Amino acid sequence: MEIVNEPAEHEDRQGDEGPQSSARGEAAWKAATDLVAERNRAARKGGKESREAYERQRDDSRRAAERERHAKLIASRSSRRPSGL
Repeated sequence: MEIVNEPAEHEDRQGDEGPQSSARGEAAWKAATDLVAERNRAARKGGKESREAYERQRDDSRRAAERERHAKLIASRSSRRPSGL
């Protein structure tokens, strides 16, 4: 009966492929992480733009309502003045 050291040979081959496999895995992990980070940046940017547009519209509506109230106030005061003064 002859003893064959196949596991040792297999370990050597695995050792040679180990760092390459690890490097590929590291690169894949980095690529996936970068993709998620880019999506997060885009989502934040889109959310910020959407929020700013909403706030601008809200402020414009508030100013328009304020101008309307002011115009009504001026109109009601001018109609109350006695015409003889």
